[in-house]
Amino acid sequence: MKILHCLNSPHIGGIERLVIELAKEQKQQGLDVSIMLDTRKGQFYDFLIAQNIPILDSGIKNGFDMSLSTYTRLKNEFNEFSVIHLHSFSPIRSIAALMSSAKVLYTIHGLSKNVRKENLLKYKVREFLKKQCLNKVDYFIANSEFTLSKAKTHYGLKKIKHKAVLNGVSLGSFVNTDYIGSKTEFTIGMVSRFTPRKRIDRLINAFDLFLKKGLDGRLILVGDGINFSDIKRQIKVMNLEKKVDLIGYTNNVNIYYKQFNVCVQPSDNEGFGLVAVEAYLHGLPMLAFNDSGGLMEVVSPLEPKDVVKSEEELAERLCHYYHNKHEIVQNAKLRKAYAIKNFCITRMEKDYQEVYNELMG
Repeated sequence: MKILHCLNSPHIGGIERLVIELAKEQKQQGLDVSIMLDTRKGQFYDFLIAQNIPILDSGIKNGFDMSLSTYTRLKNEFNEFSVIHLHSFSPIRSIAALMSSAKVLYTIHGLSKNVRKENLLKYKVREFLKKQCLNKVDYFIANSEFTLSKAKTHYGLKKIKHKAVLNGVSLGSFVNTDYIGSKTEFTIGMVSRFTPRKRIDRLINAFDLFLKKGLDGRLILVGDGINFSDIKRQIKVMNLEKKVDLIGYTNNVNIYYKQFNVCVQPSDNEGFGLVAVEAYLHGLPMLAFNDSGGLMEVVSPLEPKDVVKSEEELAERLCHYYHNKHEIVQNAKLRKAYAIKNFCITRMEKDYQEVYNELMG
């Protein structure tokens, strides 16, 4: 069985890392797996190269590239594979895959509506084409029940086989990640891209409320993105510069997880939220909002009280952990065991193998 994963790029992001980790695990399990990229530019490219997974170049120039020569070449290349596993939408790539002899599996990692500013006409055209293509794939996968529900409403999918396959992470770097936490200062951490959907402003507002209750602590924000300057400005306006550390992008987030006492992901409508799994693998509580979508599917089964409805409730929950640090330590091993059992890459690989086997009869 030959599997081809199709990605836009190896840029920094949860989807990109996830797909590379999945392909790596599939290779270790004996599958003949390759990855196709539209561009090789991105922070994860060196990581991908290190896995010795064959890389193909799609030749797709942009989201609306409809070159006949590119289509013909893609179709011929797709014919060499048993399964084409798509992870993002491109009209020419999707049509070429559907017209090839391979089975086509599409995994949606979240809906893009209202995620980024874009031309309304382009959005309408893309979503029309996407709906047509998604209703012709052989299998449709969502990374959470939340995403699946949204996709079924948005795209229909009435006659297409579909299911949710929860994301998984490679446990290699988390083997020795028992809870450490800051011993000197109560430290609240966030690891995230800085984009509008991540709603980092909510965390800063809640942290300000936490401090105004007379408590002391530090907020460490790890990540980068289009909203970085806006968040930096908010911190300055609220006079929190001495209490908030803006780290920026880093390849080694584990050193920061070890400094945190609690983690917060203030985003809304997350497709999944791998950051919660990573926090649990470090033994850390993860605080999230009740509009966080797939992220709630990770947090609620384990620690439902860590799902809040407002910035005020988030501040109160931070206060709770500030006064009850022993709870963080007591439940650290439980959090790690929960993440290992439910969200490891090995479990995810097996779930996808079952889908591949079903597709191939």
